[in-house]
Amino acid sequence: MLVNNRTLWLLFLHLFISPVWGLSGVVVNKTLNRPEGNVVVSYVQHVGNDVTVLRDTTTATGQFDIPVQVDVNADPPPMLFAQYLNVDYPGKVDSETIEIPVYETTNADTAISLMSHHILINAQTREITYILIVQNRSDRTYLSEGDHGHGLELPLPDGVTDVLQAPQGVHLHGNVIVDPRPIVPGNGQTFFTFVLPTTHQFAQQITYPTSSLDMLVQPSETEVTVAGLHDHGTVTMGTDAFRRFGAVNLVPGTQVSLTIGSEEWVSQQTLVWMLAGLAVIFGGIAVVVARRPRGISSMPDRRRQVLLEQLADLDDRFERGDLSESDYQSQRQALKTEVANLSSDQQRLIEQMAELDDQFEKGTVPKDQYQKKRDALKKQIVSQRLPR
Repeated sequence: MLVNNRTLWLLFLHLFISPVWGLSGVVVNKTLNRPEGNVVVSYVQHVGNDVTVLRDTTTATGQFDIPVQVDVNADPPPMLFAQYLNVDYPGKVDSETIEIPVYETTNADTAISLMSHHILINAQTREITYILIVQNRSDRTYLSEGDHGHGLELPLPDGVTDVLQAPQGVHLHGNVIVDPRPIVPGNGQTFFTFVLPTTHQFAQQITYPTSSLDMLVQPSETEVTVAGLHDHGTVTMGTDAFRRFGAVNLVPGTQVSLTIGSEEWVSQQTLVWMLAGLAVIFGGIAVVVARRPRGISSMPDRRRQVLLEQLADLDDRFERGDLSESDYQSQRQALKTEVANLSSDQQRLIEQMAELDDQFEKGTVPKDQYQKKRDALKKQIVSQRLPR
C-alpha cells in the first residue's frame, strides 16, 4: 500500500470526524463469474492541494481491506476503483458491502449501440455538440488499442476538419471521430463539439444501432430543413424554446441530413444555460463559455433544476408513446447514473496527481517540473468538474 506522507495528518483527523471506518470488499469478475485475485484496489481522496492514496491487492478470493476513515460527504467525494487488464472500475465508498465488478475485454464492437444521440445546434456560432449515451450489451469491456487506435467511431459531416472540444484522447481519423476509451458493460457517455461547415449543411450517417436521436435547434424560429427526422415543433426547457427534431430505432447505414437556412442570434445567457444545463444531465461534459454573466444561480441549484426539467421531458415523451417502457427505463437510469458518478477521466487525473506528489517527495521530479505538471493536472481536473 502507498500513502502520501505529506497528508498523513489528514488521515489522523479523519479518524475523529468521519462516519465510515475502513473499506473492505471483494472484486468480482462478472464475465467469468468468479472473485478476482491479485487486483490492485486504490482509494483516492483529494482535499485542497493534497491527495491521499491508499492501495491494497486482492487475495485469491478477491478480498481487499483498506484501513482508512472515509468522509463520504467530502467535496470532491473520495474515490475507490480496481484496475483490471488496464481498465479502472469504480466502487462505491458509501456502501456497507462493497463489490467492485470487473470484466474481461474484447476488441469486437458488435454489442455496442447508442441509447441516445443528442445533437445541440447553436445557430449563432454554427457550433454543433453531439452527446452520445452509449450502451454495451455484452459482458465484456470493449477495449481499443490506445489513444491512437480504434474505438467508438462516428463519421462527421463533409467539410468538418477539426473538433473544438471532446474528452481527452478523442481524435480524428480523416472525417471519422474516434473515442478510444474503454466501454464497460452497461451505459456510458461521450461528447464532442465541432463547427458546421460554411454551407450550413451536414449529413450524418448512423454507424451503430440507435434507439433515439434528438436534435435541438435554438432559436426555435431558425429556418431548418431536415431529412430522416420527424419535426416535433417547438419545445420548452426551463425558460427557453427550441425547435426539436427526432427519430427512433435507427439502423446502421441510415442517413439524416440538415440544412440551416439562415443564421439567427441567441443571447449569451441562453447559450450558457443550454450547454451547461445539458452537460449536467449527460454527465462529465466540460463546457467552457466566454463572458459568463454575473448573478447566475449556484451550481447545485442549477443542476437540480435542469435535472428535473430533463427527467420531466423524458416522462412526457414516454407518456406520449414516443418511447417504449424498456427504452424509457434504460434512458432514465442512464441519466441518473451519469449525473451521480464521477467520470473515469477525473479519477485518472487525480491518480496521476497523487503519483506526481509522491515522486516529488521522493526527489525524483525537479521542483519546476513538478509545479508545472501539477498545475496542468489541476487545470484538467477543474475542467472535468465544469459544469456537471
